[in-house]
Amino acid sequence: MTTKEIDALLEKYYDGKTTLREEHLLKEFFQGDNVPAELMEHKAMFGFFSMESKSTVSPEFEPALKQHLEGGRVISLNTRSRKMLWSLSLAASIVLIAGLVTVFKLGVFAPTQPFGTISDPQLAYAEARSALYLVSSRFNSGINQMKGLESFSTGYSQAQQLQNFQAGLDEINKITQLDKYQPINLNPGRTLNNRP
Repeated sequence: MTTKEIDALLEKYYDGKTTLREEHLLKEFFQGDNVPAELMEHKAMFGFFSMESKSTVSPEFEPALKQHLEGGRVISLNTRSRKMLWSLSLAASIVLIAGLVTVFKLGVFAPTQPFGTISDPQLAYAEARSALYLVSSRFNSGINQMKGLESFSTGYSQAQQLQNFQAGLDEINKITQLDKYQPINLNPGRTLNNRP
């Protein structure tokens, strides 16, 4: 067999897709003496498998195992700890049931008045009006708190004006930089001191 065929069989073998015949071919190949160096790492594994397949169990092994399993030590739990565990679980169950009965008797999960079952239209109108008034009052208190943001907006617009003023000052500073340079005579015959 070629190295490529062996590589393909090894890949199938490690994926668990080989047939018994292909596994037998691999075992025979790796038991031989002409195994390439790049495949030597697999030779030890297939050698181990062939040795293990030839080993047998002695006839005395099974009766000895059976005798050991039948005559083994029996470990019993401490009866005192078993009783304690049983009584604690019983007490926890009783407390849980008593708590659930109390909660349902008090009606914690049941609403005191069913919602949407007001039959008198005047009373329904009054209830709706009070609910809307409550929402409106909460909304108005939120709006009152938003008035503080109005003064913030005013301050922000004034800060923007200062920023525009600063930009204008920066432009003036660029113009004043001209004073640092030597004056340019536009009329070479005239000077600033000699005015006509």
